[in-house]
Amino acid sequence: MTILSDTEILEAIEKGKIMIEPFLRQNVGPCSIDLTLASYFVVFNPGETVDPKNLETLRRVIQHVDTKDKPLVMNPGQFVLGSTNEHIRLSKDLSATLEGRSSIARTGIVVHAAGLVQAGTGLLKPSTLTLEIFNMSPAPVKLYPGERIVQIIFHRLGRDALEGYDEKPTSQFRGQERPFYFNSI
Repeated sequence: MTILSDTEILEAIEKGKIMIEPFLRQNVGPCSIDLTLASYFVVFNPGETVDPKNLETLRRVIQHVDTKDKPLVMNPGQFVLGSTNEHIRLSKDLSATLEGRSSIARTGIVVHAAGLVQAGTGLLKPSTLTLEIFNMSPAPVKLYPGERIVQIIFHRLGRDALEGYDEKPTSQFRGQERPFYFNSI
């Protein structure tokens, strides 16, 4: 597996192997592209035990919030789901990883994105990427929709995947527009 350079990323975009919409050329780094934060969040309310095997507990504990492009204030120890503004499509010979940007991490915000963007993500319908965001800081921190929050790093597979992520009937998060815990919520 090889990490793509900026030259290879731009070539892959030109060939349609990578689609990012909207695409901002100034967000391309030497071996990644910065992605920006959308204004829609899933906020977890404190108090009730979450049971991942009982979706009703999830329905009671989460709240969907659209900040309408205003900042979201994250309190110390708070966890939210966010998503990228950008919709992504990858061919079956590319995968990607997401890494939080150091400028965000230095404020105490940890951004995790389930690590891997599978080959063939967005083949049927380009989708946003869900971000798991946690405030480790002892102080509240503002998150601004539109700010560059993660870097997407592309990897070339040795061979095309037999079945892309969107083509697998068991894939839960095909074509997502907003952050999901599970598609059924």
